[in-house]
Order: sequence, then C-alpha cells, then structure tokens
Amino acid sequence: MQGKIKLKRFLNEAEERNYTFLLLCHHNADPDSLGSAIAFSRYLTSRGLKNKIGVAQSVSSYAKRLLQFAEVEKDPEVGEDVVVIFDTSSIEQLEPIKIPEGKYVVVIDHHAEKESPINADIWIVDSSRTSTAEIVWELLNYLGFYDEISARVILAGIVTDTANFRYANSKTFKTVFSILEKFNIHMGEVYNLVLPVTDENIDQAKRIAILKACQRMEIRKVKNYIIAISKISAYESLACKIFLQLGADVAIVGSEKKGVRISARAKEHLVKKGLHLGKLMERVGPIIDGSGGGHSGAAGANGKKNLDDAVKFLVKEIETFLKNLG
Repeated sequence: MQGKIKLKRFLNEAEERNYTFLLLCHHNADPDSLGSAIAFSRYLTSRGLKNKIGVAQSVSSYAKRLLQFAEVEKDPEVGEDVVVIFDTSSIEQLEPIKIPEGKYVVVIDHHAEKESPINADIWIVDSSRTSTAEIVWELLNYLGFYDEISARVILAGIVTDTANFRYANSKTFKTVFSILEKFNIHMGEVYNLVLPVTDENIDQAKRIAILKACQRMEIRKVKNYIIAISKISAYESLACKIFLQLGADVAIVGSEKKGVRISARAKEHLVKKGLHLGKLMERVGPIIDGSGGGHSGAAGANGKKNLDDAVKFLVKEIETFLKNLG
C-alpha cells in the first residue's frame, strides 16, 4: 500500500513538472509485461504525461497481437525523466538497455524480491499475485482509471501468466471478476488476443529446433519420474513444453547462443508436491553470471557463461527432490 501512495504523490509531482516516462518490459516481452505497460501508458496519456514503451531485444509471439494497441520501441535509449519497469526482477533481463544514474525508477512486479533487486525509488511488488497485470489493475483502480483496452490487455497478461488459469489463485479470480463486472469483455476475445503470431519461416525454424532438441535429449530416471535435458540455439521454453507433452515430468533446455539461456518446466503434480523451479533458477543466476527466477512450474535464467555447470546443478537439485518424495 505504501508503494501505491508514494507513486500517486509522485505522479502528481510529475504532472506539475512535465516529467517524461519510459515504460520498460523485459526481453522477449510476454503479454503480462507488455500488457501491463500498455495499460499504464494509457493511464499516463489520460493525464497528459508524455510516455513511450520500450522492450529489451524482442516481443514474444504471444504478445505481438497487443502491438495493435501501442507503439513499442526495441532497445531504446533512456532519455526520459522516469523509468517504470514491469514484470522484471533483475536488471540483466533488460539488457542491452542501460538505465543511466539519476533516473527516477519505479518497479511493478509480482516476483519475490531478490538479494540483489533493481535499484528503485518506488517498489510495488506483490509475490502473492500470479501476474504483474493483476497489480497494475489494482493500481489503476486505486488511481481511479478505467479503460476497456487497458482491461483487455490486462486480461491477456493474466491468462498467459497463469497458463490459462492453471496457476491462478483466489486473488486472480477476484481480479478477473472485477474486470468483467466493469466491462463487457468475452474471454474468447482475450484468448484470441494471445494467439502466437508467426510466419512460415519462423514456424519452420521452430520445428527444426524442436527436432534438434529431441535428437540431443538426455533422459534421467529417478524412481518413477523422468527428467528430460537438452541443448538448442533457440525456442528453449517451447522445447520444454514439448518434452512434458512427450511424457517427461521435468524438462530443462539450455542455449549458448548470444549468452546463456536456460528454460525449465515441471508438471503440476510435482509443483503440488513442493517443487519450485523459480527458486532453483534464482540460485542458478550466480552460476551463469546472470539472473534467474520464475514460477514454480515454469522458470528461466539468463547469463553469460557456465551453461553445463548450471544444468548439472539443476539436475542434481531436482534429482534430490524427487528421491526424497514419498
């Protein structure tokens, strides 16, 4: 609550002083990050505050349909007075964007605070939320701003970050109820909004990457559980999802192209038993000279080196967890 109060006061000051805003999303921005930024941008615009949205490196295929609602700049130079960062728990997730010293920084996120968080003037963080979009909706409610397009992109963020409500909790559904009570939005329209956008060449590249991931797959069996491990140059998270569909209980896929990237996924029955991939990925961060995090059943890490060491660490920790299950 203190963060919201502080932000409201600061926005009044920003209006008086004509501050400009840059709204930043993490690399390969998903609908949660981009939708949150779009909704907040529309609020700032309604107050006459000049703002733009920036993303690090790229926008994910699931978020590209949201681009119809806003202009987005890739890897922007930070010349604005205020930087608002959405759904981003570490500064490494914004590379190659550099935030100069002296900028006023606001972080809005649903990931738990880490040992080395982003240096910010205002923190609005609630790890009990299943998406950053929920926090933004609550914030816009507090600020008295209601807008149907903002509601739609917020719902898009909620749907994707909860994996179609698989990871939703009571707060998630209260937020969705609040939105649908205020706006006549059909959820089918929201699901259409987050359908992946691809072209033929990208689709072929994905298929080739998945086939290579399967070709290179290593299988570890612990009791009745299967861990699938592989390495490819792109589409790590998609490969993880495919491995789970093929029968793995846990999937870990890494890449060493343009730095180190690791994605991991686990089936829901292991999440219910206590497996938390996000917490494991946080411990992977220092190993790869980067950062990691995520949800209990889906997580990732980005860094600069030591992919093999990081994967060995993950496998060892997961094997220990599985061995200790009753």
